[in-house]
Amino acid sequence: MSRRALLALTFQVCLIAVAAPREACAQTWSVDLSAGRTVYEPVAVNAGTNNLVGSLRYDTGRNAWVYVNAAVPLGDAAPFWDGGGAAGRFFLPSSRLRRVTLGSDADAHAFMFRDATAQQMGKGGILEAIPFVSLSSGAASLEVRGGWRGQSLDFGGVTQNRGVFETGFRGVYDAAVNLQGDVRWVHATEGVFPFIGASIAYSGASPVTVWGRAGKWVGNTLSNASWGIGASVAMGSRSSVWISAQQEAPDPLYWNAERRSWAVGVTRQLSRPAAPIVPTPSTEPGGVLIRISAADAPAGDISIAGSFNSWQPQPMRREGRDWIIRLPLAPGVYQYAFRSAGGQWFVPASTPGRRDDGFGGQQAVLVVS
Repeated sequence: MSRRALLALTFQVCLIAVAAPREACAQTWSVDLSAGRTVYEPVAVNAGTNNLVGSLRYDTGRNAWVYVNAAVPLGDAAPFWDGGGAAGRFFLPSSRLRRVTLGSDADAHAFMFRDATAQQMGKGGILEAIPFVSLSSGAASLEVRGGWRGQSLDFGGVTQNRGVFETGFRGVYDAAVNLQGDVRWVHATEGVFPFIGASIAYSGASPVTVWGRAGKWVGNTLSNASWGIGASVAMGSRSSVWISAQQEAPDPLYWNAERRSWAVGVTRQLSRPAAPIVPTPSTEPGGVLIRISAADAPAGDISIAGSFNSWQPQPMRREGRDWIIRLPLAPGVYQYAFRSAGGQWFVPASTPGRRDDGFGGQQAVLVVS
């Protein structure tokens, strides 16, 4: 096994443990336990390694998480490794709840491993910082992205450092069905490598979530394809069982061999999930009534904005001690927040369905049946 293949394997299995399907939630601790197999070349179907992987993860509830994990070999040729890191999607607070959002995807991972064949220890790290500008309208958004990815590997007394720049576009439609399309260009010392890909995920009212993805390098030098499929089944409110299979194409950052893998595991939340969102009654003539107490709101006029009106503030009406509005909403799930006369966004603690919005603030979730 080459050093770069071992690095790519370590990072891939790390991502399998960390990015296993999980329920969206507020701040939670969770444990993953999985077993998997990696095959390096598609023509060598029996050349692979097996590992039992354990991971402890903390989700902050604001699109970021930290983790530690370790892999125990299930065969003489399999490497032993452990690692940890953090990842997340971060936003400029001043841009939250607007159509144009500024932010960055950032990852930092560190790991150690023991190559059973060479009987040597190695260590390394991976960093990624991809700033983006996102233009959104309802459930759809378009991102312009560009940043840097890098890795460092120390093995056998030799240290290798490498980095690539990446630019591209990403389109997302996030509803009951999540659709995502990517076009990106990886700028490495060997040249520029274009890639196109798409993914789909579905999580409806049932406890089953399914996902799939496919992509391909489209240049003359690199033309390999990648794909992945997976599913998870919720077992109560705090546990889920999941399975995934995928083929990874070479990446210009690692120049790993093409490889296939599978994994099956279970995830258990250690903390209690957030209280469920209670649906409103069925819509009535005049629409769904939303109200907040004037005592919970800043002085002056109050507006409401949400996914039902493309986050454009809509005036509310004062009625006694409350601010109210009736909205003609079809059955579905909506996010919203209130805005003061001074332009401040807020959601009182007494508002039903109040949640972290992932931007450093709060939003309310409304389920109309």
